[in-house]
Amino acid sequence: MTEWDDAEKRVEKAHELYERGRWEEALHELQAAISINPFNGSWHFNLGLTYDAMDRHEEAIASFKLALEMEPEDVELLNALGYDCNRMGRFDEAIGYFKRIEAIDSSFEPCYCNRIVSHTEKGEFEKAEEMFFLAQQYRENCPQCYYNVGNTAFAQGQYDRALWCWHQVLEISPDHPQVHARIGDALWAKGQLAEAHEHFIEELRCTPGDLDVLLDLGELLVERNMPEAAAEKFRQVLELAPDECTANYHLGMLSMQGADVDDAKFALEQFRRVLKIDRTYSGAHLRIAQIYLQQNDRSEALFHGNCELAQQSNQENILVELGHLFMELDQLASAQTAFKRVVTTNPQNATARHELAVTLLTAGRLDEGIEQARIVLRIQPKFMLAMHNLAMAYLSKKDFTRARYWLREALDIAPEDPQLARFQTRLRLAAFIEGLRSLPRRLFFRK
Repeated sequence: MTEWDDAEKRVEKAHELYERGRWEEALHELQAAISINPFNGSWHFNLGLTYDAMDRHEEAIASFKLALEMEPEDVELLNALGYDCNRMGRFDEAIGYFKRIEAIDSSFEPCYCNRIVSHTEKGEFEKAEEMFFLAQQYRENCPQCYYNVGNTAFAQGQYDRALWCWHQVLEISPDHPQVHARIGDALWAKGQLAEAHEHFIEELRCTPGDLDVLLDLGELLVERNMPEAAAEKFRQVLELAPDECTANYHLGMLSMQGADVDDAKFALEQFRRVLKIDRTYSGAHLRIAQIYLQQNDRSEALFHGNCELAQQSNQENILVELGHLFMELDQLASAQTAFKRVVTTNPQNATARHELAVTLLTAGRLDEGIEQARIVLRIQPKFMLAMHNLAMAYLSKKDFTRARYWLREALDIAPEDPQLARFQTRLRLAAFIEGLRSLPRRLFFRK
């Protein structure tokens, strides 16, 4: 037997091993064959498919590119490259491969179907829908096209349209993967939690060990105020994947809701485990800091709060809570940093901007605080606390006219509010007192 015959035998064996799911062994056989004959494009293609089966997509792309050098007009190969580039978030590169397919064979429907994903991820929704209609010309009932364009609708907040698309998928292909989970996502977004729950359960009947679906279902159960059922799902995730730190994080969050000392100990243990697996996990240091603050251990709370701030996370809810933590710890500069990070990425977040205004006003930076509070009211004109704080800021500046104006605006919204009534009395008295000094810092309200 010659080396060339041995290479062919190895490729045949690799095919058998691949079909039986023994990918590592198939990979070994293909690599051995390619070492004998590195100029067979189909073998590099098969090697890429094997890497894909093992979720080693970067290596798959490298193999596909080698195959492409030998077979530059192979549409299946180009499609595999585009598909994997989508997986890796390289959407412009993916679009380039799909366009090459269109130039070679404009009737090859997957080049349009998969391009829906590329354009959706880039936020080019009209282009994504154009690809859907092009694909329909060549394959009218493609379940993957309906699935992909459903994602396009969902990304735009068009949940009913997304649901229609995904129900079309079920009519064409009842066993299509992930479609029940996507329907669950859309129903959840619409506030139909019980119906969403049913679809997540249906997805798990099809794929019992899907970690993402289990995690989503656990989070949904938390929102449905079913903590025991949620905890069971998170524990199930950890049985399947002990290093899935998101499940530990959620178990810690559930324990934080308890009032027992043991609950706090368990929560700390979960968050520490999260950080042991992934020291950059967003929110873990914050939760530890919050537990220590509840226990009046301010030094540990401050240490973990600073660790969270150093993560450079842009997760808005985490940053807002972190800002609140620093305000409780009288760390106004750090609180400002957290709130500024939110408004930098999302200038329309009225809550974070209001909290930023409060930190500035409390620090005595009245003009900056007033500016931020006015922006809050441009975003959310009926934000009563912003009006209240503006009135107090102008009183601190002895500008009684503007203070009265903003107090009246606040009273129009909440005429029975006792804080506003007390402030009204204070303002009347202050107007008659000469040389009034600024009010105490604690008068600026957060909640």
